[in-house]
Amino acid sequence: MQPIIIGGGWSGLAATVRLAEAGQKPILFEAAKQLGGRARTVTWQDVEIDNGQHLMIGAYQNMLDLLHRIGIDENSVFQRKALDLLILDPQFPPLHLSAHPLLPWQIAILPKLYSSIGWQELWRFLRIARQLKSPSFTKNITVEQWCRQTGQSPRLVTQLWVPLCLAILNTPIEQASARVFAATLRDSLAANRRSADLLIPKKTLDDVLPEPARHFIANHGGEVRLQSRIEKIVITSGKVTGVITSNDEYIAADKIIVAVSPSILHKLLGEQLKLSKVTEYPITTVYLQYSSQFQLNSPIIGLSNSLPQWVFDRSDQSPGLIAVVISGPGEHELLTKQQLADQVVSALTGLLPELPEDYLAVHVIREKRATFCCGVVENSQRPSCKTAINGLWIAGDYAENPYPATLESAIMNGYRAAEMALTGNLP
Repeated sequence: MQPIIIGGGWSGLAATVRLAEAGQKPILFEAAKQLGGRARTVTWQDVEIDNGQHLMIGAYQNMLDLLHRIGIDENSVFQRKALDLLILDPQFPPLHLSAHPLLPWQIAILPKLYSSIGWQELWRFLRIARQLKSPSFTKNITVEQWCRQTGQSPRLVTQLWVPLCLAILNTPIEQASARVFAATLRDSLAANRRSADLLIPKKTLDDVLPEPARHFIANHGGEVRLQSRIEKIVITSGKVTGVITSNDEYIAADKIIVAVSPSILHKLLGEQLKLSKVTEYPITTVYLQYSSQFQLNSPIIGLSNSLPQWVFDRSDQSPGLIAVVISGPGEHELLTKQQLADQVVSALTGLLPELPEDYLAVHVIREKRATFCCGVVENSQRPSCKTAINGLWIAGDYAENPYPATLESAIMNGYRAAEMALTGNLP
């Protein structure tokens, strides 16, 4: 029987590619009309844009490996740039994080960071940076508590740790798991001198992975079924025997990988696996179209103490286009699209004087369930890739691993589930 993968996001694609590569002829089921899951391309005003700004970095080795497997050269889809971020704040001077590509991240950022905050603040920053060197950081506390324990100043908390925590975990610091935050900073930013590099997509997300992966799967004997929802996983005597689609079609299978969002996972398997209900948090992207001559001074600009948190220049998608990101929950969820756009533009005007007075068009994308809440309690409830049901494995970014909901952790879990399906053991 052919193995079945449920969910055509980046995790499901990783699992399917690996199984197809191994000659298993997998079948991938995706309920939507396109692949990509929560990292996909949409059309607005005849322009292809991404549903969100998925920041990728040089430490994403599983993602880069997947691209290599399907024949995509990194340089054809990404522009690699050394870490260089400016974080602007209405109350504090700009904070500059910049790394030379030939030096380790912790050392390389110090000169620019020192010039931004001075030696007293730098010493406070180093108290956290030193703890990142230890892979045994296991404190089961929030990021807010970690900042308090290491004596972080109000400025560093507001201008550095809050925006970084929201960008990485999509969870407010008073809830966010310090263990996951530390692991991500350590393994992503401090692993080696190129791990902190920014990978800025030259193409839309669909063209980076989902479409090339679909062709790879088909060329290796696999199958992709779009607009095909799995309504039930059939389990008999402790092992999977097949699935039932929304069309009441029964398909026999003895190997099933479930790579879906936490809420869909709970719907499919919550009772059988005794899964806890998951809180999921939104990410809102406001696209602003200006005249084609306009371009930001930097491809990415961070903002703190304001409603918008990150601004991306997307002139590669449409000249004069910028994307503004608001991560996590908040009062902005109650605003209409026009109210949200007005507040975003008002905040940007005070921080980016180069911004034109008027935009030509605005488009708001709200991913209401963009990621799971990566809080202290919630992180401890994440299910293992390996289940007690014979022939059933869980992929997706929510499955247990040291990291939050990122494309890298999604692909990592897709690989893990595929290897277990191939070998029956943990990879």
